[in-house]
Amino acid sequence: MQKRSVRMTVLTLLLITPLAAAFLLWTIDRHGGDAAAAADAVAARLDRMGDAIAGIGAAQQSYVAPGQLDEPWVERTATLVGELRAEMAAVQPLLRSTEAAAALQALTESLEALEAADARTRQNLGLGQELMAADVIFSDGRNILDGMAARLRGLRQAERAASGAALATRARARWGAFALLALLPLMTAALMLRGAEVPAVPTVPGVPEVPQVRTASAAPGTSGTAGIPGILGIDLSAAAALCTDLSRVTDTAALSALLGRAGSILDASGVLLWMSAGEQLFAVLGHGYPPEQLARFGPIARMADNAAAAAWRSGRLSVIAGDPKMPGGLVAPMFGPDGCIGVLALEIRHGREQDPAVQAVATMVTAQLATAVAAWPAASVPPAAAKEPEARSA
Repeated sequence: MQKRSVRMTVLTLLLITPLAAAFLLWTIDRHGGDAAAAADAVAARLDRMGDAIAGIGAAQQSYVAPGQLDEPWVERTATLVGELRAEMAAVQPLLRSTEAAAALQALTESLEALEAADARTRQNLGLGQELMAADVIFSDGRNILDGMAARLRGLRQAERAASGAALATRARARWGAFALLALLPLMTAALMLRGAEVPAVPTVPGVPEVPQVRTASAAPGTSGTAGIPGILGIDLSAAAALCTDLSRVTDTAALSALLGRAGSILDASGVLLWMSAGEQLFAVLGHGYPPEQLARFGPIARMADNAAAAAWRSGRLSVIAGDPKMPGGLVAPMFGPDGCIGVLALEIRHGREQDPAVQAVATMVTAQLATAVAAWPAASVPPAAAKEPEARSA
């Protein structure tokens, strides 16, 4: 009965987990396609709004250009104002940034002020006051148009930031689905081994079956923390607690201790956090290294030929194979709203850098770490006059 129960559990995992991961990936891709189409639509409308603002300025200047008739340019200005107002109304439900509402309100007020200034200009032209009309166009009108263009640029930047944040969220969700698939064979093997360890108890007619009780001691390579066994040496309960604490971190001192916990969970002798600034990575925090050694780690250029730079460029996990004399390593990328913001490098002992479970947990811990450091200021670039320390391969 025990073996049958284990077999049913394994079969259920084999059926449900891939389906759940596939559905999650399909949902992420579908939402990603919809978000990309919406972002393109917003960008196109913002471009048309910018063209309309520039066209209004050119048309108004033609009011007072020598040898030009006023009527065609007055009609052109009215047409562009109408197009701008229509684009503003159409783009409003598509905007996703928190600054969108305030920016659109400011643009609406500026457009109303522009229409009032244009009315004064046409009134002066009707009275033959060319100089007064030109003064309105090149003072009040120009200032209003410049302000509208600046607000439009700010709105465009806010929308790009919102799209980047959504992209990073989808990337973390995708990594979660991949980790789920990577852990499936390990969970299946653990369940099968657990079922094989429980011997079958023969039943005797007339004597009721006595349920077997397993001892509380954990098998080698597992952990009994919080009553949850590890999977081939990975303490999942400790990893979950670490991710929870990373979501609450507020200072670098606490983060250094959390990096140490990550090293203990992943059997890493050293953990090093690299943050990007410009075209270089800088070592900002570590565990398992003396302070003087951490200070000697030089910056890594984006195009450098090492695992840290490769993970930063590609946004993918880099694996460095170890040997009997040197530990292996893992370098996992961290993503912020605008893309990859740095990497987490780990020196893995005992050849476990090739273990899919270690790679999956390292990826999940790094994804949670990214949420803690994404809002931090970028690492400062050392002065050009200072002697640059030798770059170290991660």
